[in-house]
Amino acid sequence: MVEHPRTKMLLYAHQAAMLDDWENHDSFMVVSKTGTGKTASAMLPILKNRLNAIAVYPTNELVRDQVTSVKELAKKEGIKVREWTPDTAPEEYSGAEVILVHVDSLKLHEWRKKWRLRTNGDVLQILLGEPGQPRVIFTNPDIIFLIFALRYKPEALASLQQYGTLVLDEFHLYTGVELAHALMMVHLGRSLDTFKKVVLLTATPEPEVKVLLEKLLNPLKLIDMNARTPRHEVDERMAVDRVGLVPVHANRRDIVEIALREVLAREQEIRHKRTENQASEYIPAVMVVSSVINAIRLEDRLVEEGFDRSELAIIRGLTSRALRSTAGKLIAIGTSAIEVGVDFHCDWLIFEASEAASFMQRFGRVGRHGPGTAVILCPNNVLVGLESQPEEISRSALEEKVYNWYARRDAYSWFVKSPGGLITTRSLIESILHRLREDFATEQDQLRRASEALESFWEDFAEIVGADRKLVERTEGKFDKAAAGKRHRWINDYVALNTFRTSLPSEWVHDSDEGERRGDRNMAKYQADIKTLLHRAEGLRYNEKIWNPFKDDGGGYGILTVKGYDRYKRVHVTPEFDEYENGELRTTGEHKEITFIQEGHKTSVSHVMSLKNHVFTLVPKELRSRLDWRLPVFDCGRRLIAFDGTALLIKEIYEQSRGKA
Repeated sequence: MVEHPRTKMLLYAHQAAMLDDWENHDSFMVVSKTGTGKTASAMLPILKNRLNAIAVYPTNELVRDQVTSVKELAKKEGIKVREWTPDTAPEEYSGAEVILVHVDSLKLHEWRKKWRLRTNGDVLQILLGEPGQPRVIFTNPDIIFLIFALRYKPEALASLQQYGTLVLDEFHLYTGVELAHALMMVHLGRSLDTFKKVVLLTATPEPEVKVLLEKLLNPLKLIDMNARTPRHEVDERMAVDRVGLVPVHANRRDIVEIALREVLAREQEIRHKRTENQASEYIPAVMVVSSVINAIRLEDRLVEEGFDRSELAIIRGLTSRALRSTAGKLIAIGTSAIEVGVDFHCDWLIFEASEAASFMQRFGRVGRHGPGTAVILCPNNVLVGLESQPEEISRSALEEKVYNWYARRDAYSWFVKSPGGLITTRSLIESILHRLREDFATEQDQLRRASEALESFWEDFAEIVGADRKLVERTEGKFDKAAAGKRHRWINDYVALNTFRTSLPSEWVHDSDEGERRGDRNMAKYQADIKTLLHRAEGLRYNEKIWNPFKDDGGGYGILTVKGYDRYKRVHVTPEFDEYENGELRTTGEHKEITFIQEGHKTSVSHVMSLKNHVFTLVPKELRSRLDWRLPVFDCGRRLIAFDGTALLIKEIYEQSRGKA
């Protein structure tokens, strides 16, 4: 640890280096392990220099956690910050030195109701507007993408120019289409004279992605745990405390009962620790499983074994945000929503993981505020590997072993410069131009200049990431033909629906089982992705009589309803489209008869998917072995079918399998 004249705290070397180098570089990549203060390395210069900044996090759970962390950081430094919420009175933040604003779709909905505004765009115009005081906006990449695509109001995009700093946390989580969009947004922002300073934070950068970032943000200043600093070193501090490793052999089929057994064996200790420590930020035990369904079952089994639901914090999908508070709770139960940056002060972590990066992220939840124990529910090869390790092993050495034992998630970095990658990034440009054409206040000369500038920005991006020039020209030709209605008309549908994630839509759901579980109908509404609904939901249907306050940005009747979730179900899509070749891109607008079948029964997802035109492609079933299991693909006769951004990615994987890429 080192002393720094600009702070009241002792800093890690990489934090001190960041503070010293802030004015000397425009682009940073901070690489450090979980629990070593990556966020503080970016936020200290922002707070100290009273800068307007946009801080982007991949999950809303992490957004909430980071707002709290920055408040604590500011308090240590004696900087007066206030969070601006829908319930904040002006006098509460009038004396603040920095304003913190949490922005996501639900928060925008709350503000819209409070201020009685018509659209979320009206809210954003105010939140991003001329800052009276320095302002840090904490949000997710979906919001930023929609601002760039002019899906809100042009004024929101114009307001971004006041925010000279962009922070992108957990950058390693972006893969495929999301990675292409993230890189394009950074490039577009800088081309529009926004985000003069870009800070990327990551624990596990993929080498191929790092190469792309070095090209895009040249020069890119790398700051890691080995950063050199001239500051006076005063002592050494363990970034994380010692953690005892308890490997337990488990397979996915028995994971709930094995996890239950491990926590019941420690129940009395857990209850004793909670009695000893009443701090709101403390929770004795954290349990992480890979399946939302297993998390639901684990919660129910704990209740059956005598725990009260009020003693459990639930941090997973398919549930209301209101259940996620850990204050006063005994156990937090979660899935991947728990693993990214959410800060726990716990003594026990019981977890499973299916890949290396996920293992290290979840493992990082314990040992952040004191010694702890990690019970690792693992396959036999990991069990044998852990048992053969020395009594003490460093985290770096453990991480190296983990990456040998577990699979690595493919970032699909090559997709960025593929035909599909170029189409999805060009679609963002076309979305902007489409909105400008619809705006009758845009004069033809202004539209021509905007079109030339935006097309130039995209061509520069394609060149930077290494796309073939002929491929760039072919992509431009496809968009021209699509606009003229000659060929590739599916591109027009893709432009209209393109979002940051551009996968099957998540829908608002009313879950009667969840409402009964909580004893509160208000807890029964949440967002769920269509893949999970199709494969796991019981009694899935569309109910036109239930009010959905989030429908169409203003509320209305009609919502998907389920009766809870259970076993994995067979799902397929009809018709089989025998007339189309593998990898051919089509639109559902040409095929209104597309139907999603769950266990032999037509589902209401067919209706939801008919509300917009979606792009789809078909590939051989043999390709499944090359696909990440998270990708939403479905059986369609003798082939697989994929939609929207996934369709573009699947097509490119298929072409690679044929040796055409």
